[in-house]
Amino acid sequence: MNRLRGGGAALRGAGAVARISGLTLIAGLLGLALTGCNATSSTSPATASASPGLSIPGTHRSTSEYRISSPVSAVIVISHAGNVTVTGGGGSATSVVQQLTYSKTPPVTTRTVSGGTLTVTYSCPVQLVCGVGYVVQVPRDAAVQVTAGAGAIRLSGLAGNVTAKADVGLIDATGLTGASVSLTTEAGGITAAFAAPPTTVQAVARVGAITLRVPGGVSYRVTADAHVGKATVSIPQSSSSAHVITATTDVGAITVGPAA
Repeated sequence: MNRLRGGGAALRGAGAVARISGLTLIAGLLGLALTGCNATSSTSPATASASPGLSIPGTHRSTSEYRISSPVSAVIVISHAGNVTVTGGGGSATSVVQQLTYSKTPPVTTRTVSGGTLTVTYSCPVQLVCGVGYVVQVPRDAAVQVTAGAGAIRLSGLAGNVTAKADVGLIDATGLTGASVSLTTEAGGITAAFAAPPTTVQAVARVGAITLRVPGGVSYRVTADAHVGKATVSIPQSSSSAHVITATTDVGAITVGPAA
């Protein structure tokens, strides 16, 4: 079912904008931090792919990498301020590159492995700037869960179930082959391309466009709900399909189309 709301959409959209105006303001303020300015000092060369996106004159950076020797079947990444990239590999190795950015005191990073689940996160002392960006390489079939307070999430080559949520930031996923994928951003956009037909996809954006690309060969049961914006669905649909796609945005366009 495709739904593009008219008539009362403007009023509902106005309510949606009012509800998320705080997030939009936060996004604008964070834009001052998420810029390309060069840090004036650093403790090691910055790794661009692991950059948390925080680059303010006077901040410090340090980068480190480690490998997980025990088997990993699931990965949880929690970043309060920083970009997160998770890539699925063909082997069993799991590695993490983390880049710390801070104005005074380094954040405290932690990593734990329990029952095959790797959890990486950090905590920050009170200061003006503090964040950690992550680049994580995981086994292709690992389940992945990513949470980012402010920062982009990039996912690629993952065959396990995926859950990603950003408060303020874009979510970009490519080459997904897992059965279940859930992507949510409060202020940002979502782009996801699948290399195999997913069983369940849920994409939710409060402010931002959603673009989903899925393979042909099967039909999909699609619900595309754009409160303020246009919803376009150009893939085969069936109300009885076992492949379910739900896409919702308060403000923005939705496109559900065939894989390129």
